Amino acid sequence: MAEFYSGLSETKSPIHWWIIAPAFSPHTAKLKAQGNANCTQCHSPAGNERFPSLPKKIYDDASHHFHGNQTQAAQCVSCHMIERVYMGVDGRRDHSFRIPRPDLSVDAGTPNACTDCHADQGAGWAAAELEKRYPNSPHRGRHFAQVLAPAWLDPKPQEAELIKIAKDKTVAGIIRATALSALQRTPSPQLASQVTGLLQDEDPLVRRSAVVLQRGAAPEDKTLRLANLLRDSVKSVRIAAAKELIGAPIQQLPKQFKTELQKASQEFKESIVAKLDFPETHLIVGGTSLSSRNWRAAEAAFMEAVRLDPQQQDAWSMVVRIQEALGQRERAKQTILRALELNPDSSLLQQLQLSLRLNN
Repeated sequence: MAEFYSGLSETKSPIHWWIIAPAFSPHTAKLKAQGNANCTQCHSPAGNERFPSLPKKIYDDASHHFHGNQTQAAQCVSCHMIERVYMGVDGRRDHSFRIPRPDLSVDAGTPNACTDCHADQGAGWAAAELEKRYPNSPHRGRHFAQVLAPAWLDPKPQEAELIKIAKDKTVAGIIRATALSALQRTPSPQLASQVTGLLQDEDPLVRRSAVVLQRGAAPEDKTLRLANLLRDSVKSVRIAAAKELIGAPIQQLPKQFKTELQKASQEFKESIVAKLDFPETHLIVGGTSLSSRNWRAAEAAFMEAVRLDPQQQDAWSMVVRIQEALGQRERAKQTILRALELNPDSSLLQQLQLSLRLNN
């Protein structure tokens, strides 16, 4: 499995390396050396005894990077810490220290360092060049991106591969949890059963994602599987379990579990209170209220979401549907008109108006 998904575990060690390596001063936040000298403190023929697994060889040379020495293209960060603009204005370098994989750009559309400069050549050319210059590289072959990328469009054909990634403990926890997250769009009793073992995984990211997949299980099975996670050592896991148990049959649970459910539910409520200035928080409140059949609370939550962000079309849709279901047809008509006034090009709202016949 680890061989098949070449490079899956590449994110497990670099962050640890960055924290302890002698690259910068934690007191001044300044680099201890400039340019490639910062990297060659360890990546060199001399190596570093603190990192015995690093190959002792020449890195800062054209034989490795195939560019002119002292040029920008020859800088270690140019290939292994590519820069991207965040928030529209903030340029940041990638601290995952990945080896360039233009072949993944061909398959999955991921960014790569090579075509940042050789934009006129394309990812296919870059992939061929690397294969020619590093014919025996172990950093080639099947990669998790080739599974995750198509899974975001349609997880069903990738289901078996996603489960393999999620269960592979040689893979970084965030990747395993992401594989489970992709599966959350197609919950089913079979899928919930297949990932039950991951509810006890050592990584809390994996446990939390596995909890969400239990929404596809039968209510009784879900309750029994998640009860113990109400006492999990990590709050986010406890909260996830409490959310999935809303409306579940808990009558048969021992008293201690009911008490733990109350505590975890309170933690969930407190986490919501801390984020009430975000419209997305009110979408969660609305969805939770719907699960407990509290229609008034659900309507109020979705109305607050559209007050904070009038472009929340899904929230407008839910308000209209709730009002229609409660027999408040005139209010529903006024709501859909207001929603369309603020979102005139919304096909979702236009279709809702027609389907509920609120346009006359």
